[in-house]
Amino acid sequence: MKVDGIIEDVVIEPGKIQPIIVNFQNGQLKDTEARKMKSGIFHDEKKNKTVLAMSNGQVVYRGYRPDPTKELTYTMLAIHNRKTGKIRLIQAERWQVAPVLDREPERNDEIDGNRLMMLNRTFGSKKVKRRTEQYEKMKVNVEAVQQQLEDTVSKVEIDRDDLTPKIEDQSTADLPPCNRDATLVEDVYSLHDIIPKDLLKTLQSQIEYIETQERTSEFYLRTLRAIKASPQSEKKIAILEFIYSIVTWLSLPLKDAKKKTNEICPVSPEVSQYILETYSVNSTSGRLRPASVRDKALIHCIILSLMISGFKLDLEMFGSLITGRLGLKKLLELARIVGAMPTKNDKRLVMLRVPMPSAPTLVHRGKRKTM
Repeated sequence: MKVDGIIEDVVIEPGKIQPIIVNFQNGQLKDTEARKMKSGIFHDEKKNKTVLAMSNGQVVYRGYRPDPTKELTYTMLAIHNRKTGKIRLIQAERWQVAPVLDREPERNDEIDGNRLMMLNRTFGSKKVKRRTEQYEKMKVNVEAVQQQLEDTVSKVEIDRDDLTPKIEDQSTADLPPCNRDATLVEDVYSLHDIIPKDLLKTLQSQIEYIETQERTSEFYLRTLRAIKASPQSEKKIAILEFIYSIVTWLSLPLKDAKKKTNEICPVSPEVSQYILETYSVNSTSGRLRPASVRDKALIHCIILSLMISGFKLDLEMFGSLITGRLGLKKLLELARIVGAMPTKNDKRLVMLRVPMPSAPTLVHRGKRKTM
């Protein structure tokens, strides 16, 4: 039947809940059941959504309000006044509801595990039963073990002397024996704690050969000229050659350590071998020169240089003897470990004096590359 009418008013208010057209998922509500339905609109705090709940006393249906911004068209209800022939269009919403199924209560994992083991013991195969028995034997009562540990710990006696931290300064460990109570500067360090007597004699017996060697280091040449005119010149030249041999070893690439061992000290193979073993560490990949060993070698060189220079040393000149980057700051640090302090007028010049200063504090070491 065709009905004519005039649309008088259109009501669209998306901000408010409009009349709801309910669609039931997987079904259709019968007229007899519709009379029994009760409904209500609620707010789901967990999902922050408006929810419609309906129930007929046996089944609960639930559905969430659709997002109006995602609807491409409006669903409109047409209300027709037969007397006047006028029509009002009112926005409606289509909500879909579905039955809420009963949820199984959450199970405790431990209870489920016990049930599973009981089923395995009752209905499992021999292999499953054996595995279940082994698993049960391996289970640990945490509370019992914790109590046992607490009882054991409470009976342990601690010697407080063992708790005293024992920190050894590696830089100080690199020093030869040092007599800080010495009254003469000559007695602070012993020469033979660095150079064994037999090796020193070997070098002294080769003074003429040493003097024929070509040396380009300014420190070496200046020191050699100075000690030739001083007492015990032969002994001092032998010490200078030992210093030069140590520096030669520090400058030698590790890959050439085996091939060029004799080049460390051309005067004496014994001295070369001694320097190789004293100022390096052996490893599966060959000889290594870690930072601590390199510092030890430089400390010994500084002490020996002080001995042959009247216990006064120009660190800048000494640094020119060493190949590679070695700044004045590092040399001053090593000299401080030795006990030699810079003079007031020239920080490059250090002197060893008595009484000796207090032992140096722990020196922080950064990461360095192995040379």
